[in-house]
Amino acid sequence: MSNPCLNPFMIKKSIILIIVSLLLSSCQTTDTSYKKTFKGGYKDGFANEIHNIRINSENKDFGDKLFSNNQKGCGKRKYQNGYRKSAAVLYLTGENFIIENGAFDCSLQNTIYVEGAKNLVIQNVTSSRGSDNPIEIRDSFVFVQNSTFKDSVDNKCVETENGIVVFYNNTFSNCRNAFDMELTKSSFYISRKNYELNYSAVVFLKNNFLKIRDDAFHCHDRRKNGSGNVFLFLKNNTFSGKSGYTFRKFGKKRDCLKVINISNELEDAIISGNTSKVYELVRKTIKQTM
Repeated sequence: MSNPCLNPFMIKKSIILIIVSLLLSSCQTTDTSYKKTFKGGYKDGFANEIHNIRINSENKDFGDKLFSNNQKGCGKRKYQNGYRKSAAVLYLTGENFIIENGAFDCSLQNTIYVEGAKNLVIQNVTSSRGSDNPIEIRDSFVFVQNSTFKDSVDNKCVETENGIVVFYNNTFSNCRNAFDMELTKSSFYISRKNYELNYSAVVFLKNNFLKIRDDAFHCHDRRKNGSGNVFLFLKNNTFSGKSGYTFRKFGKKRDCLKVINISNELEDAIISGNTSKVYELVRKTIKQTM
């Protein structure tokens, strides 16, 4: 009677199982250090992690780390898909916090998505290849400085919707259009508190717009019977178009009708980082204009 332990078929089967197990383990992601650094959002498993970092009212320094998703078509408009919060590489909401450093890349919606944020400062970040845009900010009061937003080649570099947003000393590069602002409602909530705001305002001071294919600025009041309360504050920004195309600062048909030159007082407040004074001066200027 033969010994089953020496059965050639069983031995061959065991060897195959061992080889398959080794191959799978070699493909599996073994670096789990991110779990100690960041909260939520990551999907465990095999290589090509899908990053969906979510931060609520928490200061975070990402250092020199890169968070890049491997998704076909990111940065191209025709592939735009998914829910913004879950499709973003970095989603931000909450109050009184600072996000700094780090590089975020590749989303089929917005690479960085901000919604319902008050007194948020974003600085020294790089965001790229969002099929809608590298950064979108909705229903918020946000100050963005010393950062780069790029490579949404047939869409926008940045989009805002409702609220007040300030951009100081940033670079917007290699997009079809640089910026689009919308006003869609006259009130919104941040941390369950309602904010009445009958306008949308964005401030651009000392930013660089590079390789913009078509237009720099677009502004839209999307409300029913809206009165065009979209305000664009500008000073000392530089622009360059893309070879082979016609760059237009305000588009073929100008829709940014309320453009305001940044005052010296507002410029000083922005440069010094006095965000509370910045928002106060923006509100005061708009009140005087309306």
